Amino acid sequence: MAGGMGAPLAVAIFFMLPLYTSSTGDIRHHGTSRSRGWRAGVQPSADVTANNSVSNVTAQLGGTAYLHCLVGHLSERGQVSWIRKRDWHILSSGKFTYTNDERFQVLHGEGSEDWTLQIKFVQKRDNGTYECQVSTRTGIVSHYVKLQIVVPEAFILGSGEHHVDLGSVIHLICIVEKSPTPPQYVFWYHNDRMINYDATRGGITVETEPGPRTQSRLTVRGATLKDSGNYTCSASNTEPASIHVFVSEGSNKMAAILRRNTSAIHGITSSVTCLLLLSSVMIHFGLR
Repeated sequence: MAGGMGAPLAVAIFFMLPLYTSSTGDIRHHGTSRSRGWRAGVQPSADVTANNSVSNVTAQLGGTAYLHCLVGHLSERGQVSWIRKRDWHILSSGKFTYTNDERFQVLHGEGSEDWTLQIKFVQKRDNGTYECQVSTRTGIVSHYVKLQIVVPEAFILGSGEHHVDLGSVIHLICIVEKSPTPPQYVFWYHNDRMINYDATRGGITVETEPGPRTQSRLTVRGATLKDSGNYTCSASNTEPASIHVFVSEGSNKMAAILRRNTSAIHGITSSVTCLLLLSSVMIHFGLR
């Protein structure tokens, strides 16, 4: 070939071809199977393979995903390859990776039947289907793993604001959901100051119950006017959530609400006035 492209092109064609060897490989699948001739708990024989089986993996944004492929009866000359279906990119062949993305790595212990594709610091673009491809005497056997990337979400129960009476208790609950792995921590902030361990203020407790739906409860006793402001729940694995707390005497609470509503109405009235004035000018010049 001209231009010195022969060797690179040959290498590319080699890795695109099916990996036929004299070995007999079968994929032992744990999960949802769509194969023919395979039943849960039954070891497939050498000529009965779990071809086109499918399993599902859920990973958290920024975490590590493990895509398992159990391969039995694989001789030393057999090869296991991982392919990303989105762009048909060959990620690995055997223990060797063929991508510049260092987040990808094949984990396989000596004598193990598990060929695991590890993806570190998973991103949204990693979402999709991956194929574990095994060469056999009669052709190619494939196992597919559908990887779903989830993004944890945090929110504070209630509307965007919370009203409490002077001297009462501020009680806020933050929920972190869509998180396969509970957050390592949940910090609470009053304005820009973290208050989880605020010994100066006193009367503040934070209780966090980790789980699939982590709950963090903030309690501030003896609310004062200085306790008014923005409260933020910040978890280690998601964007923060905020709520505004108003502390006022009982007689002043309604006044604060009325002032806020009056300001909103004033803003709407000003906008309507401007629109009417603009319409009048346009009609005036139009008639002329």
